[in-house]
Amino acid sequence: MKATIENIRIAEKDRSYNSYVLKQSIFDDYWHYHPEIEITYIVKGEGIAFIGNKTVEFRPGMAFLLGPYLPHNFVSTDEEDVVMEKECWGLQFTQEWLNSFKESSALRRLFNAMSFGIDLGILNDKEHHAFETIVGNDPLRSIGAFFNLMAMIAERPEFNTVSTNSAYSNVMSQKISQRMERVSKYIQDHYQNPITLSEISDVASMTEQSFSRWFRQTSGLTFVDYLMQLRTTVASNLLVNTNKAMTEVAAESGFNSSSSFNRAFLKIKGCSPREFRKNRTL
Repeated sequence: MKATIENIRIAEKDRSYNSYVLKQSIFDDYWHYHPEIEITYIVKGEGIAFIGNKTVEFRPGMAFLLGPYLPHNFVSTDEEDVVMEKECWGLQFTQEWLNSFKESSALRRLFNAMSFGIDLGILNDKEHHAFETIVGNDPLRSIGAFFNLMAMIAERPEFNTVSTNSAYSNVMSQKISQRMERVSKYIQDHYQNPITLSEISDVASMTEQSFSRWFRQTSGLTFVDYLMQLRTTVASNLLVNTNKAMTEVAAESGFNSSSSFNRAFLKIKGCSPREFRKNRTL
């Protein structure tokens, strides 16, 4: 996983927006951000999305609207299953292009929310059809479908925002981005094992005190809270999609005891792991 500012170069394509279809064996996106707005639609595959200072599970049919400069990446939780193809559709467009539509109160409300990232949930049939038309090869139908999709999203009664921090901007330096790359990759590669503050500070080439301050300023979370969110999200996925015992789920998610697993899960999810599994499998 690399961390960098992604240059989409929409203007060089002489288009106000860019759409794509991505097919691969796993989702292993790199931690990145860019000045464009993006909608990511998961067609096949499941895993964890890192959006701003939060983690959230994703599964087929879900979509996310990401504001400018909001750090994000999507990672499979079923990496061993390389036989099943993963697929996502994407749409990227500039804020300037939509500024001319700001007289719409619904769009203004959407603009304010997208800086936190919006979990659009499972798209309905009309939204799916619009997205399918957008990633097609007919430019005229595509642009019509784009405005139709944006209107349907903007007219939703409420938005499920993801990140609690919207204070991301284009001032994030390449040095900071590269450091976050190393830290994020290390955490994702080693979350199943104990990770000490001293250990992760060494990865960032910083003192423990400097690292703690820097990580909170950059991600909006303390290192411990970030790690607990990741482990809890992994555990949630295992609870819903496997029949593994609670002790196995805890161990595979990086918790060293059942008590620490239950305590962290209750704090972040608001219920016990057993209650979570029961409610999700009814």
